Amino acid sequence: MPIMTWDASLDVGVETMNDEHKQILDLMNEIHDRAAAGETGPAMTALVDRLAQVTIDHFRDEEAYMASVDFAGLASHKLIHADLLKKYTAHADAIRANGGTVPSDFLLFLKLWLTAHIKGIDMKYSPTVPLKMAG
Repeated sequence: MPIMTWDASLDVGVETMNDEHKQILDLMNEIHDRAAAGETGPAMTALVDRLAQVTIDHFRDEEAYMASVDFAGLASHKLIHADLLKKYTAHADAIRANGGTVPSDFLLFLKLWLTAHIKGIDMKYSPTVPLKMAG
């Protein structure tokens, strides 16, 4: 059972960003499902590391997109990304130190991070927000 499923409320109106968000969500769900099945060890650590790399790549792409549309909130968005990566790294380090065991607080962090970040932060750069508010 997935930790979270994609729905229209996560659509930021930028196809590339949506595709990357879906990739992040897929990896989060895989981590969740494999942890729920009791998997631990190097395979889980590798999956956590893979999610970190996909997230780093996404943040780079997202920041480049925001720069390309002269998004006024780019500087603060970069700070939010840096803070999320710092928190993620702390979780990943703990998972690595614990032999690849993924704790439930990491799974909760992932769900809250993706939901709050996309719906609360990323929607600010969405070109469709004025349309959603009007409709």
